[in-house]
Amino acid sequence: MSEQLKTQFTQRIVALQQRIDSIHQDFAEGRNADWSEQAGERENDEVLNALESEAKIEIQQLSNAITRIDSGNYGICLECGEEIAEKRLHVQPAAIKCIQCAD
Repeated sequence: MSEQLKTQFTQRIVALQQRIDSIHQDFAEGRNADWSEQAGERENDEVLNALESEAKIEIQQLSNAITRIDSGNYGICLECGEEIAEKRLHVQPAAIKCIQCAD
């Protein structure tokens, strides 16, 4: 089970990294000379920056989850030391706290 999770997390990290690479490629393409087009592109840049930030955060969370799997601590609440419910881990695989401690 833990190897399967690590594989899933690693695949997700690769997909997120590809998204980041795509965002960087979009930025590298340059901007339109038309001022009205540039305004729209700036708005798109803000969205792309937000998506990149979210992807980087998720990559870090998944990397941390892989580390916890390797150390045998995956699924254990960092706050109280109890097991994190499987349903919670299914919804949020990188969860580090049980539902009670997360509140």
